[in-house]
Amino acid sequence: ANHPLDCMTCDKLGACKLADYCYQYGVKESAFQGEKHSYAIDESNPFIIRDLNKCILCGACVRACEEMTGKDNLSYLHRGFHRKATTAGDVPYIDSDCVFCGQCVAVCPTGALTKKSMAEKARRWDLERVTTTCPFCGTGCNFDLAVNQGKVIGVLSNPDAPVNGRSLCVKGRFGWDFIYNEKRLKTPLIKRNGKFEEASWDEAFELIAQKFNENKAKNGPDSFAALSSARCTNEENFLVQKFTRAHLGTNNVDHCARTCHAPSVAGLANSFGSGAMTNIIAEISDEAELLFL
Repeated sequence: ANHPLDCMTCDKLGACKLADYCYQYGVKESAFQGEKHSYAIDESNPFIIRDLNKCILCGACVRACEEMTGKDNLSYLHRGFHRKATTAGDVPYIDSDCVFCGQCVAVCPTGALTKKSMAEKARRWDLERVTTTCPFCGTGCNFDLAVNQGKVIGVLSNPDAPVNGRSLCVKGRFGWDFIYNEKRLKTPLIKRNGKFEEASWDEAFELIAQKFNENKAKNGPDSFAALSSARCTNEENFLVQKFTRAHLGTNNVDHCARTCHAPSVAGLANSFGSGAMTNIIAEISDEAELLFL
């Protein structure tokens, strides 16, 4: 690889496969001398920095885009010394068919493709990885939050995630920054004298419990109803129905997916005896002999 030796200032230091292999095999300098490329760094994409000077032409991004994402946005262009992994027509990312899923970044072994949110923020060994579940839909994809000094600076996909592996959509990989949105409430609000005032969580929970008990005593338990969401995890939905039945004393529990997924639930129940999956996702590739779509 005709790779620049700027490892000390590269954001991928500590997670670079090329550096790992150089250390493993005792490579101390580049075997190539003479002309080198000087590609312009592409920062047109709102989430990804593309530096083709650091590309080693391994093809991981090309295969990920074609085989994992199914978009075929990346391919090889030219031959020999001028060969590069790039977009159709070699246009900037922003002008290509990129859907911004970031799968290419997840599989890139060097600093050729990196996340803007994490650029020059922290070394990889300084990051704390906190495993969590994506809140954007009911698929339940897992990933690790990259935390530096108590603040989230990005998302790192985990190949061992049971639901999605490395795969994430644009929301899961890059939509985490809503947690620092200026318009997001940071504390509970309680209305006093006609105006909302900030309160502690203990105050808020105490007031909620008080109002629930007053309403239950006055109107009975069936005056309550709980509506949950497919964006919650299975565990969170379970807790909603448990709290509603065990503490509020009512069976008025519903879910937004009951109506939109009613046909699929009925079909699965008639065919397999359950309106939900009867196997884990990993078994689709490990055990299935036939797959009907």
